[in-house]
Amino acid sequence: MLYTMLLEEGYIRAGSPCENTLRNYVKAQNLKPKAEPKKDRKKFEKPHINQLWMSDFMHGQHLIIDEKKRKLFLCGIIDDHSRLLVGCRWTLKENTEALELVFKDALATYGLPKALYCDNGAVYVSHHLQLVCARLGIALIHSKPYDSPARGKIERFWRTVRDGFLPLVSYSQNYSLEGFNHLFADWLDQRYHRKIHRGIAQTPLDRYLDDGKKTNIQRISQNDIELLFYQTYTRVVKNDSTVSVNSVLYELPPGYIGAKVELRHPTGKPLELWLYENEKPVLKLHKVDPVHNSQLPFNGIRFNNSQNQE
Repeated sequence: MLYTMLLEEGYIRAGSPCENTLRNYVKAQNLKPKAEPKKDRKKFEKPHINQLWMSDFMHGQHLIIDEKKRKLFLCGIIDDHSRLLVGCRWTLKENTEALELVFKDALATYGLPKALYCDNGAVYVSHHLQLVCARLGIALIHSKPYDSPARGKIERFWRTVRDGFLPLVSYSQNYSLEGFNHLFADWLDQRYHRKIHRGIAQTPLDRYLDDGKKTNIQRISQNDIELLFYQTYTRVVKNDSTVSVNSVLYELPPGYIGAKVELRHPTGKPLELWLYENEKPVLKLHKVDPVHNSQLPFNGIRFNNSQNQE
């Protein structure tokens, strides 16, 4: 880059000096920027389970999924105290829907954590995740940008997956996504959760169960989890009793004209839109049908006899 800049700005001519000469000069004069000092880090571990969960996405390999070569992503959530993977699933995309699927399963199975620690990726800084964590009373914590060592426990698990699971995968075999996840779940149960972890001198499963006997685990029903994860929008109802969500018009009763309303729908199902009041669903909304509305009875202008004569 420096050589190109010198050429473009006319300080040197092409080939005089050559790029290697410039590189040797920079090295001899010690002109390279000095490396930043290493950050002060301390090994940490929460004293109990569900006090801190860490989440991240790992970029996987290209495999044949449903007869198409697709890149896979592994979304995982690890418990800091026990190193147990409370949620883990291979997906075809690194997006909110993939994280939501794993997060909801983890909450339903292992209860509520006090905090969720993650990076600054678009999935983890979304307004939707912030709102969900606020509803559940979970502190959402982000590490500093480009600081993967701060999330060392889950980063170490990614290495275990690359060294222990991926070598067992056939790159010529046709997998279904569900079948591949079953294959991974079996490996996770037998080769990770039930194997001695050197960092804790115990298996992750045993450590989670042992601490679970003396820890109060806060649980929430599957139905409540689904409702709390609904995508949320705030809109002001227009004079024609409509609101727009994702470029689609929906009708509300005329009594809501001019009011600010809260609307929610399940992730991935935008047409199942509900009107919420006081944290409860009160009305399922439907798309505007202009043709149907044109056929509704209406009162036009009427004239009395005297007006007709005039």
